[in-house]
Amino acid sequence: MVCENGVTLAGPLPNTLVDPISVDLLRMEIFESINGWGQEILANPEPYKNHFYQTLIVLNYCRMLHDLHNGYPGSKLAGTKWAKHNLDPAWSVLIDRAWDGRPNPAYSARHPADPKDFESTLKFVQYIMEKSKQYK
Repeated sequence: MVCENGVTLAGPLPNTLVDPISVDLLRMEIFESINGWGQEILANPEPYKNHFYQTLIVLNYCRMLHDLHNGYPGSKLAGTKWAKHNLDPAWSVLIDRAWDGRPNPAYSARHPADPKDFESTLKFVQYIMEKSKQYK
């Protein structure tokens, strides 16, 4: 992102600060993040049982699979739109609820996740981990 979209305010050009990263290396890193973090979440879900983490997990898993598919980093918004268009439509309600629940992190970090949404989130993580295998 720095190389391609950086803006010079002072000093050297952004593309001189960071070496380019190959698409294959980026995809490998994203795949490992999807699966490594997913295993951590599924093995010990308790620390993630608040509204903040529940929405963060859904939106980041949308973004990571989108980025894995495209081979370049994108935004959470692009990831959620892509996921709603390309994944099983059964996930659309969870994705919409996660997107709608993100504006107030101070509030959401102090409140528990909706139990039904949290259970769906764990299933979504498993689903995305499985889907990511097609890009390996």
